Amino acid sequence: MQQYDWYADIPANMSLEQGDIIEKCNIIEQNYDAILNGDESEMNVITIDAIVLSQSCDIENDKIDSIILCPILSLRNLPFIDPVKEKEARRQREALRQGTNIAYHLLNKIEIKALPEDYYVVSFRHIYSVPKKFIEKTFKNSVRKRLLPPYREHLSQSFARYFMRVGLPSNISAAEIKEYGK
Repeated sequence: MQQYDWYADIPANMSLEQGDIIEKCNIIEQNYDAILNGDESEMNVITIDAIVLSQSCDIENDKIDSIILCPILSLRNLPFIDPVKEKEARRQREALRQGTNIAYHLLNKIEIKALPEDYYVVSFRHIYSVPKKFIEKTFKNSVRKRLLPPYREHLSQSFARYFMRVGLPSNISAAEIKEYGK
């Protein structure tokens, strides 16, 4: 079976693409608790390591004003995996590897400047939209890592699968279908 590289080092001044890892990106969030109390001006700034999920062609052809980012987290530090409960932790890691925990996407080991080498997990539970001009200006002269094909497309497919879910009010009974035609 052919082996493919997972990542490439992208030199400064290269255009932004889907799969680019953006380290220490400041995200501005409205403080919704403050808004509920009548103060609509209060904002929070959070800093995340993220991966670009906007389509490269949309970025390149100026079809979007904002870049979609999702946070990446170290597998070692995922809040829902308790290292003390080793059997459960192994089950959770295997679910990530198999892609059955659809809110997350497992990436192969990578060493990022500010982060230790580890497996990383893209979380679809928090999605951020950041102005394209801000990202381009802030990270224009940054060397960064880029997730490469076919792994980038696999990530994109996982992201789409997370959003395309349809909850049905009732499903077709397995027992009824099993008995059909007898």
